[in-house]
Amino acid sequence: MTFDESRDATGEFRNAKIFRLGSELAVLIWDLPPSLPAATRCVLSMDQQPVPLVSMMLPLGDGRQRLFWAMRPRKRPENVDISTDDGCVIETIVMQPARTLKPLDVEALFAGLAPEARIKFVTNILTVWRSAFRISNDHLFSMVVEDALHALVPEPRAASIVCQVAQGRHLIETAINPELGDITAIYAVGAASIARMSVSLVLGRNAKQGPQSCHFIAESPSPSPPILIVLLSKNGIAIRQLLNDKPRYPNLQSWWDKNRDALELRELIVRRLATLPEGGTSTAIDLQVRAPLAARRITKSAMHPSGEVDLALALQDGLLAGGWFHSPSSMLAGIDYVKEDGTAVPLDANTYEFPAWAQGKDESTKTDVTGFVAWVPLTESLGPLLQPRFQMRLSSGAVRSLLPKPQPFEPTAQRNHILRAVPPQHAVDDAFRTILAPALQDVERRLGRTIEVSSTKDYDLPKSAPLVSIVVPLYRVLDFLRFQLSGMATDPWLAENAEIIYVLDSPEIQDETEHLLGGLHLLHGLPMKFVVMNRNGGYARACNAGARFARGTVLVMLNSDVVPCAPGWLQVLSRPLLESRTLGAIGPKLIFEDGSLQHAGLYFGRDKRGIWLNHHFHKGMPGDYSPAQHARNVPGVTGACLVTRRDTYERVGGYTEDYVIGDYEDSDLCLKIRRLGLQIGYEPAACLYHFERRSIRRSQDYMRGVASQYNSWLHTQRWDDDISDLMANQFARDPDQPAVAGGKIRERNAA
Repeated sequence: MTFDESRDATGEFRNAKIFRLGSELAVLIWDLPPSLPAATRCVLSMDQQPVPLVSMMLPLGDGRQRLFWAMRPRKRPENVDISTDDGCVIETIVMQPARTLKPLDVEALFAGLAPEARIKFVTNILTVWRSAFRISNDHLFSMVVEDALHALVPEPRAASIVCQVAQGRHLIETAINPELGDITAIYAVGAASIARMSVSLVLGRNAKQGPQSCHFIAESPSPSPPILIVLLSKNGIAIRQLLNDKPRYPNLQSWWDKNRDALELRELIVRRLATLPEGGTSTAIDLQVRAPLAARRITKSAMHPSGEVDLALALQDGLLAGGWFHSPSSMLAGIDYVKEDGTAVPLDANTYEFPAWAQGKDESTKTDVTGFVAWVPLTESLGPLLQPRFQMRLSSGAVRSLLPKPQPFEPTAQRNHILRAVPPQHAVDDAFRTILAPALQDVERRLGRTIEVSSTKDYDLPKSAPLVSIVVPLYRVLDFLRFQLSGMATDPWLAENAEIIYVLDSPEIQDETEHLLGGLHLLHGLPMKFVVMNRNGGYARACNAGARFARGTVLVMLNSDVVPCAPGWLQVLSRPLLESRTLGAIGPKLIFEDGSLQHAGLYFGRDKRGIWLNHHFHKGMPGDYSPAQHARNVPGVTGACLVTRRDTYERVGGYTEDYVIGDYEDSDLCLKIRRLGLQIGYEPAACLYHFERRSIRRSQDYMRGVASQYNSWLHTQRWDDDISDLMANQFARDPDQPAVAGGKIRERNAA
């Protein structure tokens, strides 16, 4: 059969016809003959089957079917057979190269199609065909799509640009019929290209009659106006015309200031800005800080439910919410987080409640309430949203809005708020396991990604590697630096065999520290490296950063408030590590400034909640207390002065960095070393002063929150089985260890 361009007066494609759909794309159209059942499945056959070959079947107005096959024709003509499943050839047509074909006449195509079929045709070529043939930038294909859209809606309603959100991204406003339902895809169709845009949009509240407002962000690369915007849903299609690119507002800040009630839309903009590679997050934060929403709470009443959300941290993996409520009757049903689309997520699915108090009618009074903290896992990040929305849900079905004050966005400030979310006396497993722990881990991961070394400075480091590297983290307190370096400088073996690496974890005092170290180096001449972190990241990160610069075979982790009592301590601690491959780490005797014992090895004991706590042997006893004068294996040693081989430290990954601020990293390290089959030793012949916890007292997060309780809980979760076996078996009969019954410490009877 030869190619027949004619069509009958009714517009039906009784003979198969082929049209040009794109620069290199063709579509074969054929109406199923009345003699064949409507359910007949037909296929195309040719010498070389094109890939891809996409087909669809659409109903005609008279109940019959029209078939479409889209493909890329070959460069030369070839015969195409239309056959039934059983191989019966119904019609044969010659497929010409695409460039020789006439463009598709959409008006003729639509003439015989049922109304719903026209919508399906547009939907399919925009979604399936565009994607299968990757022709978003084909100007001929774009023209066909434009023709089809205008055939559906000759005069589309208008859409307008509200403002520019970022370079190449604009906030678009239009209105749609509520019956359209959930939008599944949005496309921008221009004269030369088609772009799919994000489906994130904000719809106005449904009106009883008439259209509802619709806002979304159009992202580049997109066609420039004038363009057609297509919104697809399962229920149909909406087509809008964007005529020009002149925004209604001169900039985003202007729109933000004048639209404080557009809560859902503000959240959409914040989330979208957070996805931009440069400056988007900063812009989102700046907008919210400059023009915050008014906080909303429900004041306590003797008759009605009341409450407040004062903690609402939008983190990467979820939302941490906290506050209080008071329900004198059974009227309160719960408190919900309200998502961007208006969906309410109850907090009571994962919440912890505790006795609390709230401010009364004036600042000087307090009143008893029920405190709560809750964790809401999220599949998609909220971005840097500083004021998530909540509602109090009443038993009657009514809701009352709750809105927190702007929340912190910097990781360390967020951590501070998390650590104070629950009073220390109520910081138990139920609060940590599924609520505070996920939030703290989220913040610590983000904080870790921001930590790096900002600068280093060497003070006469020799080219050859020393035998020992001493790493000393510094955080704010420099009080003991002079004494520590003086004690090291008067130790001939140390001066000959060691390098000192000072790691500053509080860069705000870099100038002061560098000046002090420079003067002490001129005075003592010890080889040193000064490492400055870009921000405070905590004890473990500072130590690990210093260890990465270490060159010695032996690695010493030394606190800045530890000062040698006499020369020789480093040689005493290094020799066993160099001579025995079964020793993984060793620690000295540490004494307080009054000469009493601070550390003679570390052991573990459970508290009344079942949490393993770190304890020091003979702490508080006289420095010459006889049981503390024997070198021996111990469960662990303190990180105040911990000596190990550098290769051992690297094998176990150094200090674990997810303990908050600084605590339990040392026992964690010892337990990791024990898992290698190595022992931990205590050597009293080496003695140093330890002015305990002078640095950590400068951390308000640690002293006022529940950091220590969280660290001990996390340490227990991680090492419970190992510690139980260690204390029950290997050290159960240790004469120097307090007796343990059921894992809990008890006093020994006097002999």
